[in-house]
Amino acid sequence: MTQKGNLVENLHNSLTEYETQSTLNPALWNGECLKKGLSYKFLRIAQAFYKFLDLPDNVQVLDVLLIGSNANYNWTDKSDIDLHVVINYQAVAKNLHLVKNLMMAKKSIWSNNYPLTYKGMDIELYAQDWNDRLHSSVGQYSLMRGKWLKKPSSDVISIDDEVIDAKMAPLQYEIERLEENDPKLEYRIKHILDRLYKMRQTGLEAEGEYSIENLAFKKLRNKGLLARLKDLAKQIEFSQLKVEQVVGRVKMDAIGDLAAHMTKRKTLDKNSWNNVLKYMNAVEDPRGQWDHPKQCTVIPSNQITMKNVPYKVLGIDDTGHSKIMHPEKDYGYPGGKVLEIPMTPEHNTILKKLKKLLMGMTTMTEQDFAGPFGKEHNYADYGGPWGTGHHHKTKFKKGPGKHPTDSISKGYPITKKY
Repeated sequence: MTQKGNLVENLHNSLTEYETQSTLNPALWNGECLKKGLSYKFLRIAQAFYKFLDLPDNVQVLDVLLIGSNANYNWTDKSDIDLHVVINYQAVAKNLHLVKNLMMAKKSIWSNNYPLTYKGMDIELYAQDWNDRLHSSVGQYSLMRGKWLKKPSSDVISIDDEVIDAKMAPLQYEIERLEENDPKLEYRIKHILDRLYKMRQTGLEAEGEYSIENLAFKKLRNKGLLARLKDLAKQIEFSQLKVEQVVGRVKMDAIGDLAAHMTKRKTLDKNSWNNVLKYMNAVEDPRGQWDHPKQCTVIPSNQITMKNVPYKVLGIDDTGHSKIMHPEKDYGYPGGKVLEIPMTPEHNTILKKLKKLLMGMTTMTEQDFAGPFGKEHNYADYGGPWGTGHHHKTKFKKGPGKHPTDSISKGYPITKKY
C-alpha cells in the first residue's frame, strides 16, 4: 500500500501490483487463443497504417504486437485495443528523437482521420521502435507469429513508469503541439478531451485509482497539459463571442478573403487562392474525398459527384459560386476548380467563422446581394451555402464527371510488405 501511495503521489516509482480479471477479454480471446479471424483483421489494419506512415522502402515491419489491457487481465469492455507496428527507427533516420516525433504525429493524424473500433473498443495504432522493451510482466501477443511472446499473469500485473509514459506520450505530444491559429483547433481539443476522459474512466472502472490510465491522466494534469487545453478552449469561446466594433469592416484574413470571394466582393487571384488553400491545409487531388476523407480538397474540375461520400461538403469554385453538396448526388460549377470543405466536426471552426463573415457582408450590402441568409431566389439559387439549394438555375451539365469523390469505406489498401 505504501508503494501504491507513493506512485500516486510521485508518479515515478518503479513497480506497482494490481488485482486483475480472472480471464482475458472474451470479446477477443477464447482462453489464451485469439478468436478466429481477428488476427487477419488486425493485420489488415496494421498494413493500412504502415502504408499511411509512408516510410522508405528499406523500413520493414518486424512484427505487429497486441499489447495493453486487452493482452492482459486488467481489461474492461471499453479498454483500447493497442496494436504496435514494430519497425527499426534507425532505418528511417539517424536522429531517433525526430523519428519518434514523426511517429507520434502520424499516430495523431491517423487517429483523427480513422477512428476505428471493434465491439465498442477503440483500436489504437503506434509505430514502435524494435529497441523499445516493455516490462517483462506485460502481456505481448505477436499477430505476425500467431503466438504469445510473453504471457500475462491472471494473478497480478506489474506496471512501471515506462508503461505509464507509453500511455501518456501520444496525448502529451498532441497537446504540446496545439496552435492557437489552427482552424481545426476546436475539433482537436474536443477530440483529445474525449479520449482523455474515456481513458481515465476505463482505468477507474478496471482498477481504480492505481490504474495505468488514471496514473497517466494524473501525470498529464501535473505537467499542466490539462490546464493548457482548458485555456485554449476558453480562448476559442471568447473569440466566438466577440462582436465587430466597426460596422462595415471585415478583417481580411484567408477566411475573410474566401467570404469576399463568395459574395462577389472580390475575385481571388492566384496568391490569395493559394493562401486560402494553405490555411485550410487543402490537398489538390482529382480523387478528392475518396483519397482524403474529411480533409479540405481541391478538385481540378467543375463536375463533382458525391457518390459514396457519407457526409455533406461545402463546394466553392474559383469564380465564387458555392453549394452544399449532399451524399450520392452530382453537381456542376461554372468555374474550373472546386474547393471542398467537409461539413464535419473537424471543420466546425472554419465553417462558423465563414458563416459569421458571410452574415456580416450580407447585412452591409443587402440591397445588392441577398446572401446565403437573405432572399431565397438570389444567391441561394445556386444552392447555398446555407441557402435552400432547391432552385438550381445553373445550366451546367451535372456529373458524374471524370473525378468522382469517394470515401475510405471501400476498404483498406493492402501492401505486400508482410
